[in-house]
Amino acid sequence: MLRQLKIVLATLAALVVLDIAVALVLTKAPASLRSFFDYGRSTPGKLTQWQDQPGLNGNLLKVAWLPDGLDHARKAFEAEPPGTGPVIRNYGMSFTIQMVETATGMLPGLRSSGILGPGAPPNYVYAAFLDDRAHRRPGDVVLFGILSKNVPGLASFSNQVWAFEQPAPFTYPIFRPDTAGGLTRTDPVVASFGDFRDPAKSAAFDAQIRTQDMLWTPEAFALPALDASPFARLLRRAFANDAIDARETAVTAHPLDGPMPWAEVLIRMIREIDRITREDGQTPVIMLIQSQGTDTAPLMKMLGPTLKELGIAYIATEETAPPTDARAFLPDGHLTPAVNKILARQFLDMPAVAAAAH
Repeated sequence: MLRQLKIVLATLAALVVLDIAVALVLTKAPASLRSFFDYGRSTPGKLTQWQDQPGLNGNLLKVAWLPDGLDHARKAFEAEPPGTGPVIRNYGMSFTIQMVETATGMLPGLRSSGILGPGAPPNYVYAAFLDDRAHRRPGDVVLFGILSKNVPGLASFSNQVWAFEQPAPFTYPIFRPDTAGGLTRTDPVVASFGDFRDPAKSAAFDAQIRTQDMLWTPEAFALPALDASPFARLLRRAFANDAIDARETAVTAHPLDGPMPWAEVLIRMIREIDRITREDGQTPVIMLIQSQGTDTAPLMKMLGPTLKELGIAYIATEETAPPTDARAFLPDGHLTPAVNKILARQFLDMPAVAAAAH
């Protein structure tokens, strides 16, 4: 028994020495190797690293805060000359950006502006649409993007909770069905980068996400002191991603019931987008972006009937780029330029969009 204990202790000591040696080597290693191990830092550890190293490649600390996006949209709106005709108001993420940029290349003079976030879930996009209402005009086209992979984000307040390897801390509300056919809105305690830097608000937000955010996991947030160990970072990366995937799967599995009936929430969002845009003399276009693979929310299946019932123009990427067709996607998961050209042509063929060319 004593001999076995000595073997175990000797093994543990060797692992500790090896771990320390790897940590020392990493201080001199190429940036690409350091980044590989940094992916496994705890979420608090990544955010602290970004605060300590503002120039670090991939630093997302100040990206996509809604107040900043709204302020930028306001300034762009106020700078538009009198008599400005229809404008594409783009609320979405990189997929909607790429499609609109492709359309602009095909129809020079197409004017657009937008509020966009990296990997933005539908609740971020919807909040941007609601809060930016004063900065749209009659005749504008409202493009609203929904990315299937990020639908579980409806149950979260921030990408930092569920995007473990790129935990951008920008925040957004959570919307849930009310009893009157609409949605209730719960705003995050931290709404701006200034709030993020406020210790009291950050502490309150930490309590909020622990108790109200369905995607929060201790595997991603607990024991940041372990970030000093390269081996612990590798283990955390695996455990945190698995834990988050499990929570996202639990959300996706209940489209019409449960604590976050995602399809019902999106249907109510679409109905309100239809009401507001038509009331304001604008044209809504919903872009349903079906991510590669078969394990994400089936957007067209769940939302298509509502879009057709309301007569809302839409672009469903799965009709051009089936999620099982690897040829339609780039290695990073985005759509190929060829697919974007087809989608852009569909977009430009809509009369209200063509009218936005100047």
